[in-house]
Amino acid sequence: MKLDPLKLTSTKLTIHSNWEGATIQGVYCKNLKTNVDGRGDLTEIWSEGWSDPNILPPKHVYYNVTDLGVSKGWHWHEETYSQFVCPAGKMQIVLLDLNEKSPTFGHVNQFISSYKNPLFIKIPPFVIKGWKALEENALIINFLTSAGNKDNGKIPFNTFLSDIWQPILVLQG
Repeated sequence: MKLDPLKLTSTKLTIHSNWEGATIQGVYCKNLKTNVDGRGDLTEIWSEGWSDPNILPPKHVYYNVTDLGVSKGWHWHEETYSQFVCPAGKMQIVLLDLNEKSPTFGHVNQFISSYKNPLFIKIPPFVIKGWKALEENALIINFLTSAGNKDNGKIPFNTFLSDIWQPILVLQG
């Protein structure tokens, strides 16, 4: 499926926030449990032993550190699933369903993920994604279901939804 960025700018979008959960068909969001004791915190971010059929085994894993205030996107895959975790800093993750055959075509789903609110977010093919770092050195780990990048698509982050990004609070003191 080839995307026409101009068509995206004329598509009626329905915007949802993370407190509504996943609203796009095929997107899955799991709240991760953090175990806290006197020694520190431990959060499992992926396990082959999980009995959750919504989480797919990875073939390629990478992490991306994003500087405070930087927005990255837009990016999608034609076959690969991305599975995001933000274990450090804070990220606003924005998804848009590009699949014209999907009942949620045009839906925009937002999540705020951080070490305080650890989420595992599965993003299916033809759901475009972008993110913004809301704290210094925000980190995303991506568990991809394929090792290649032949099914990647990209368009500039300012193509559409330029007013979606959360503000950054800078404390004076």
